[in-house]
Amino acid sequence: MSASSEPTTTSAPTATSATSAPTAAPATVPPEPTATLEPTATLEPTATLEPTATSAPAVSEAHTGERMIVLTEDLHARPASALAQTAAAFTSAVTLSYGSRSVDVRSVLSLMGLGATSGQAVTLLATGDDAAEALTALSAVLGG
Repeated sequence: MSASSEPTTTSAPTATSATSAPTAAPATVPPEPTATLEPTATLEPTATLEPTATSAPAVSEAHTGERMIVLTEDLHARPASALAQTAAAFTSAVTLSYGSRSVDVRSVLSLMGLGATSGQAVTLLATGDDAAEALTALSAVLGG
């Protein structure tokens, strides 16, 4: 047999597939959940609230009192504090009016904010079960 004189060529494996390190697949981030809110029902008012004659308790004239007092001293911190402490002992709502303003007697800062001075007339108004007693005690504090 005769040998062939033609050169034979064989192909070598490529270097890219055999020698390269395996690469990790890119991390995938799950999509953020999205929600769309659609109205499911429309809210309609079912009833309207209107004041009635029985919604507030009636205060009889026997539980309301008013007294005008001429101040013997300015209504500064000390007398305002004494007035507020005395009023706290009663359940009646008590206001002090000076000029066009009225304030709750239990608030020292409101009393001082009135700016009432000695010789000026103020009006105490009490409403509640112990209104008469409250007016007597508060008048004594104010010098009336």
